[in-house]
Amino acid sequence: MKKVLVITYDFPPLGKGSVLRPLKFSKYFLRNDWEPVILTSTPKTYYFRDEYLLGEAEKLGLKIFRTKDGKNNLLTGRKLKDLPNEASRIRSRNISRYRKLPDEHSSWISKAVKLGSEIIESDKIEILYATGPSFTALVAAGELKEKYKIPLVVDYQDSWLHSSESYFPMGYHRLRNMKMEQEVLKVSDEVITTNRRIKEYLIEEYDYLKHEDINIINHGYDEEDFRIAADGRLPEKPKMRFSCVGSFFDLVSPRYFFEAMKIVFERKPELRGKIELCIIGGLSKENLKLIQKSNVSDSVLNPGYVTHMDALRYMLASDVLWFTVGNGRGEEVVSPVRLAEYFGSRKPILAAVPDGAAKQLLKDYDAVRICQPDEPGEIAALIIEYYGLNQKRMMPAANEEHVRKFSIDKMTYQLVRYFEFLRDIPPEFDIKGKQVRREEL
Repeated sequence: MKKVLVITYDFPPLGKGSVLRPLKFSKYFLRNDWEPVILTSTPKTYYFRDEYLLGEAEKLGLKIFRTKDGKNNLLTGRKLKDLPNEASRIRSRNISRYRKLPDEHSSWISKAVKLGSEIIESDKIEILYATGPSFTALVAAGELKEKYKIPLVVDYQDSWLHSSESYFPMGYHRLRNMKMEQEVLKVSDEVITTNRRIKEYLIEEYDYLKHEDINIINHGYDEEDFRIAADGRLPEKPKMRFSCVGSFFDLVSPRYFFEAMKIVFERKPELRGKIELCIIGGLSKENLKLIQKSNVSDSVLNPGYVTHMDALRYMLASDVLWFTVGNGRGEEVVSPVRLAEYFGSRKPILAAVPDGAAKQLLKDYDAVRICQPDEPGEIAALIIEYYGLNQKRMMPAANEEHVRKFSIDKMTYQLVRYFEFLRDIPPEFDIKGKQVRREEL
C-alpha cells in the first residue's frame, strides 16, 4: 500500500473542528489504497477533549506519531482548561504572536521536522500532505519537502493572512508571515483550499500563482457517521428545537440569537415554552450572562461539550440548525467543517451570515433561510417563520444533489487522484508536466 505522511498540528483527542479533516481523509485514504502515517502534536491541554474521535483513529489502526511534550498532557488525562471570556482568549493569543511566528505553536516546527525525518527515513513515504491551521504544519512540511524532495500537497482550511484569527502586531509580522507562506508555496506541488475566497486571496497576494495552480476541496461530512448516529438513541425533544453545534470563538457569537429569542417572546409570548435553543458546546461565563440578560434562560438547553457522535445525534434530534458568522475581519473566508455536517444532517438551516464563502455554499442547499448576522429582528422573523412551517409540517427539504457534493469519501477520492498524479511524474516537472526550476518562481 502506498504511504502518505499526514502532517497536522491538530488531531484527536483535541476537541476542535480542525481535527476532522485530517482524520476523515485518513479514514478514506485507507479505502483508496493509501496508508496514512500521522505526524502530529502531543497536546498539553485544551478546553475540550473528544474521546470518540480518538477511539475512531485507534479503531482504524492509524499509525500516529506524536512529538514529545511532557508526561502531563491531554492524552494522559491532564485537566482541561477553563473556557475563558472571548476578549481574554483573543488578547492572550495576540500577545503570543508578538514573538511567535506564524502562530503560538511555532516551537512545534523543529520537533515536527525532526520526527518527520525519522518517519520518512524508516517508512516508504511517497507523498507529504499538510493541513492547517496551525500553519506551523505547512512550514514543517515545506522543510521536509526541501530535505527529501517528496511531492508536497498543502491544504488550507483557512486563510493564512486573512482569517479572523490572523493578527500582525506590526508590519514586520505580516511581512514575515508572507515570507513564510511564500517559502511553503514555492516548494508545494499541489495547493488545496476549502473555498474559493481563500484561493482568490492567494492569487492576489502572489502573482506567480494562477487559478489552475490551486484546487478547491470543501470541508465534508462522513455519511457513515450519520448512519451510526441515527441507529443510536437520539436526545429527547419536548419542544421545537433550534440547535447550534460548536464553540463561540472569533466571529461566532450567540448574542444576536439570544436577542432574537427575546424579541420572539415579546411579539408572541405564547411561543415561550414551545421553542428552545440547544447549544451543543461550551459556554463561557460572558455568554451565560447574555442568556440571563436576554431573559431566555428557560428556553436555552446546553448539554455542554459532547463527543462528535453525540453532537451528530443532537443535530438529528433538532428541527432547525442555526449557523452564524459575524461581521468582521476574515468573514469572507469562513466556511467551517460544521457547515458541511449541517448539510449532511439534511436539516433546515437558519443562517445569519454576511456575504462570503459560507453564504455562497448555503444558497444551493434549498432548506435554508438567510439573514444578516447582527440583525436580531431579522433572526426573530425567521424563527417565527420556521415555527409556523413546522406546525404546518411544511419544512423545506434539502437539495440532495448539493448535499452529496460534500461527502468526504468523494472528496478523498479527488485528493487521492492528485496524489497518484504527483507520484507518477518526474521531480523536475511541475504538476502540469512542464519543466520548471522552483527557484524561478
